[in-house]
Amino acid sequence: MKFFILLAVSTIIGIATNAQRTSFTGHQKTAKNTYSATPFMDKSNARTTATGDTIALSNVSVIDSPILYYAGNASDSGFLSGTDAFGDMGYAERYDFNGADSSLKVIGIMSLFGGWVNPATTKTVTFYTWTVGLQESAGFPNVYDSGFPDIALDSVTVPITHLGIGGGDTMPDTFKTFFFTSPTAWLTQSFFSGYTINYNFALLNGDTIGVYTSPDGDRTSPLYTISGADTIINNQSVTMFNDGYWYDNASDNFFLANNFYLFPIVVVKNTLSVKGITNSGLTFFGNYPNPATNSTNIKFSLSTNSDVTITITDLNGKSVNTIKAPGLNAGEHTIPVQTTGMKAGDYLYIIRTGNGQGIASKLTIVN
Repeated sequence: MKFFILLAVSTIIGIATNAQRTSFTGHQKTAKNTYSATPFMDKSNARTTATGDTIALSNVSVIDSPILYYAGNASDSGFLSGTDAFGDMGYAERYDFNGADSSLKVIGIMSLFGGWVNPATTKTVTFYTWTVGLQESAGFPNVYDSGFPDIALDSVTVPITHLGIGGGDTMPDTFKTFFFTSPTAWLTQSFFSGYTINYNFALLNGDTIGVYTSPDGDRTSPLYTISGADTIINNQSVTMFNDGYWYDNASDNFFLANNFYLFPIVVVKNTLSVKGITNSGLTFFGNYPNPATNSTNIKFSLSTNSDVTITITDLNGKSVNTIKAPGLNAGEHTIPVQTTGMKAGDYLYIIRTGNGQGIASKLTIVN
């Protein structure tokens, strides 16, 4: 009940200030005049403003509309998951272990970016896996944040020209894979995966990019939990504002409830005994056998009914095979994947739900 009251108060504040972005924690951002969310179907709808930024981003499919926010005057816009007029610096999502497993490590990141890039740019993004920080006060009595990205476990810096962003209006954006120099140790606790970027919005020179997101409202994990007299905000999807602090998107950032198309690549040590790793409504258990000869089985569970897509790629992110499983019910599922005819070697696969939850993993095929 406390949380609903706080949300109502925060909503009233936002309306009274012409929808400026507000924060539960008191680190309030610079007020903007207006904002609105506008999904676009393809890049042909995009236009460039006076400061060289883009106000549209092509979508993956008709149900995967990434959201762009228009902020301030006619020269201020950008992506709420990338470069924008607010100066946001980072984006991350949390992955939670179901119990104290120690049979999963993160070896890299798979992402889907869009926008516009100057071919001569020198800008970069840095992908990370972080630990989850300690629970902290959200700035109100008996209201706490569950924990934000804290200690970097791994990172890799990538030029934005290598992010797979298509050129012009017709070239598609593509998933890309980036490996850490060294994988994490075997993990036993929850972690965040995401990226950071530094830029001057007034000097973007055409470099306006953002990681794709599912439509707002697709997040299925609870926004908060109640523990006795306390309300614990579930910091599932977070953004680093221009003050260098992390904020929860659902409570501090326009009440956004979506999922980033930015997924950790994990290696599961023992699929049959692992208790699973959860991102919002998707719990992933791995695949078996691995290595595979003629076939393998990918095991996962869903918290709600959803379509599921499994895409197998080479190590560079080029698609090799796509398996669609529409209309799956909530609960546990195992999808068989035929590997006969595929060359021996290492591959990646990414499992995504219709709500945008996802995770990637490595598959080895032997002849």
